[in-house]
Amino acid sequence: MSALAAALCAAASALILAPAAFAKSYTDVPKGYWARADIAWVTNQGLAGAKALDDYPGQLFKPDQAVTREQLARALVVIGGLQNLKVSPVALPDVSQTDPDYGDIQIAVRLRLLAPFGDGFHPLAAQMSWQVDAAAVRLLRALNPGADWTMLSTMNPALWQPNPGWKTGAPGYLATEIAARALGLRFNHPASSDALEVSPRQTIDRAEVAAILYQVAHVAPWGIAGLSEYDNVVLPTLTVRQKQIVAFAFKYVGYPYVWGGEYPSTASPYGPQAHGGFDCSGFDWWVMKIHFGYPIKERVAAAMAAAAKPRIPRAKLVPGDLIFFGPNGPKSTPASVYHAALYLGNGWFIQSTGSSDGVVLSSITTDPYWKAAFAWGRRVLKKGEFTPPVSPAPLP
Repeated sequence: MSALAAALCAAASALILAPAAFAKSYTDVPKGYWARADIAWVTNQGLAGAKALDDYPGQLFKPDQAVTREQLARALVVIGGLQNLKVSPVALPDVSQTDPDYGDIQIAVRLRLLAPFGDGFHPLAAQMSWQVDAAAVRLLRALNPGADWTMLSTMNPALWQPNPGWKTGAPGYLATEIAARALGLRFNHPASSDALEVSPRQTIDRAEVAAILYQVAHVAPWGIAGLSEYDNVVLPTLTVRQKQIVAFAFKYVGYPYVWGGEYPSTASPYGPQAHGGFDCSGFDWWVMKIHFGYPIKERVAAAMAAAAKPRIPRAKLVPGDLIFFGPNGPKSTPASVYHAALYLGNGWFIQSTGSSDGVVLSSITTDPYWKAAFAWGRRVLKKGEFTPPVSPAPLP
């Protein structure tokens, strides 16, 4: 085993085993602040004088300030237990060797947690939400090299072809965003605080980063192992219309879960939102009604499910169907249906759910929870826009 691999294995083993110590308090992080516990834990990690996200003098944390690449580099290295890792330096013209974070930046670059630009590292650049999610996933990959990370390559939208010869045109962060959401790295703010949510291309503040890093340090091995379900995502042969629907839906992977949300910005034509994003039925509404114009009159999941005539069983689903979930699966009553999503085929569906804080890809085949809760589907596509299943799909 190489020295680097040995160091990474040791860091992974010790990730959450550091002894507890007195956590620093910050005057701008009051009691009751939503991320106070995460901030206290994260800023208590690391070597004296170089704690994670403890970047300002005195007792200021600046929770609402956008995190910079320099701050993120140190935080990733500290949380990974990698501060003493020895690496060959990379030429970074905008990072002086006298910079207190020089060593951490070099480690982050060498481990490919953060990539340099052609003209340097850009240490003061504010990071967007998707960039932090991607870096967090890369840190977990570095610390768990023996795990199955195949999905990071197979779901790379530059390569992924859910139908032979066809790519979705999804954002380049698709794979890492799906991984981050599936691993539970994002915090779903309650409805009263939905204004704090962050879309993938928005800058992300230091409090949100603290919450993400806390989750990184506490991801269970079974959570990482679960990513293998995304290793080979293939969809049935899609019509032109179905490809349009799938491609449009994937543009919104990583958008936050917002109670009552049905629009990607606050300016919904059906009433202002606290933040752009979607609740479960709101995502169906956005894709199928607002964008594609299908005549869906109902807005909430239970009402959408009640209007399904006929109810489409799992074996008869086609990509573009609305699907619903209830406490008793197919035996649920319409009034008890609590969740809606959009079916993509071969068991895959795309949904906005509070459990992942937003839009993510899921399966009613491999995920036992969604498999048991699936109730029925509703057809909104017109004849000629879909190909009926040739034979009932097997029910594993």
